[in-house]
Amino acid sequence: MSRTDMFQNTQREPWMTPELEQKLRAIAVDNKITCSQAQQFARDNNIALNKMKSFLDVLKLKVYSCQLGCF
Repeated sequence: MSRTDMFQNTQREPWMTPELEQKLRAIAVDNKITCSQAQQFARDNNIALNKMKSFLDVLKLKVYSCQLGCF
């Protein structure tokens, strides 16, 4: 996968509210968020992890420090 197509799902879903976006962007630094931060955000906001991935893609936020070594 190239950098240009790394964000697979770029279609915003109805549950992806501006309020959630603002909260998530407040955590991100330089459009990046750690895997553990993303997981905690998902838990705190009752978002399934696969949906969290889609949300990060929509916002074009990159994940780093993945516990599985995927990112």
